[in-house]
Amino acid sequence: MALFLTAQAGAHLRSQIDEATSDPQPKLPGVILHVVDNQNHAVFTHASGGTVPLSSQTLNTIHSVTKIIGAIALMQLVDRSLVSLDDPSVIPTLLPELAAKKILTGFTSAKDGTKSPIFVDQEGDITPRMLMNHTYGGGHTYFNTLLYEYLQEGWDKRNEASDPHQTILDSPLLWQPGTHANYGQGFDWVAVLIERATKQNLSTYFQQHIFEPLGLQHIGFEEQYGSDITSRPGHEGLFWPRSMKQPDGTYIPIDPPVLQQLERGKTAYPQGEYHAYPLGSGLVASAEDTARILLILAPQNAGRDPVSGHQLLTPEAVSQITSPQLPAHLRNDSHTLPSAIGVIVPDGRSGRSKGSVYWYGAANTEFWIDGEKGIVVFVNGNHFPMNNEIWFDMVARLEGDLYEGLRA
Repeated sequence: MALFLTAQAGAHLRSQIDEATSDPQPKLPGVILHVVDNQNHAVFTHASGGTVPLSSQTLNTIHSVTKIIGAIALMQLVDRSLVSLDDPSVIPTLLPELAAKKILTGFTSAKDGTKSPIFVDQEGDITPRMLMNHTYGGGHTYFNTLLYEYLQEGWDKRNEASDPHQTILDSPLLWQPGTHANYGQGFDWVAVLIERATKQNLSTYFQQHIFEPLGLQHIGFEEQYGSDITSRPGHEGLFWPRSMKQPDGTYIPIDPPVLQQLERGKTAYPQGEYHAYPLGSGLVASAEDTARILLILAPQNAGRDPVSGHQLLTPEAVSQITSPQLPAHLRNDSHTLPSAIGVIVPDGRSGRSKGSVYWYGAANTEFWIDGEKGIVVFVNGNHFPMNNEIWFDMVARLEGDLYEGLRA
């Protein structure tokens, strides 16, 4: 029997979203909430606010939500026996630059004030699994001050957003592999690994092996990496620019109506050696297309798209993505991002079920897959700063209303 939402709960969800995004000074610049059951039937969808008309087909930069789709792509290679998650030979073979890196432990200061980095040799092996579970030893320029200090000269170009490939090439490790959990650059290394294993650029691989089999039209890489997702024919007016909250509480758009392509001056892979596409971030997508991909991770689907019937992953691969991956001694070792531990639904109301799969993107974009209830929830505020307390409160209240009104 299909899930549905009571009329009262739906009305309350719509009123909360509309109230938070209404003039004269909205609490949030816009909200998209899209909920589907495990067969992709819409349980609830509503959008309000924005600088363009918002809907579940609106295009948004989804930031780190990109990572879950990157995990799907890598697990497809595991299914095809092109790589193995725990094979220590994969990294030296496909990512020799990473295998050769040293660990930065600090700096020495000379009398003239100049600093010199202190390195130690890498011990042990890095595996593909470590790249995905954030234990391979790397950092991130936005969250690790030691790495930021090392890359500070030219940081405007050597950071994960401006030039992810050059940044991972220039970044040392910060810990010995397998000894520390840290939100780092692992998925940008996964991007290079996929390209080298398949001899395709990442955009082409995603199109042929994920997007086209599902018939998805509203997802692709940002223009700065060489794609055309916001400027594609038929996508006019669909892109919702991100906003930045100002000191007076207003929100100012920080993107143009159509994202611009950037000329890097380097020949991209596979024609050349330069890898332009990232996986730490980089995708632009609609709520509908994002939720559709996430549905394959629902336990009821076990890697199969419920609409087309296409088997995107094996059940074993889905289990790897949706099961805890950190060793027990590392599970609470590092919480760089407050949002990574989720939000608390107020007033003691029930929310997502135990074991739900969850992640968050920098522009207050998040999803969860509730296998017990059989739903996928995608909710997007599309603004900075990240970890906005107003946004977290909004998501908690929407979550409480949603689960209170769910019926089978």
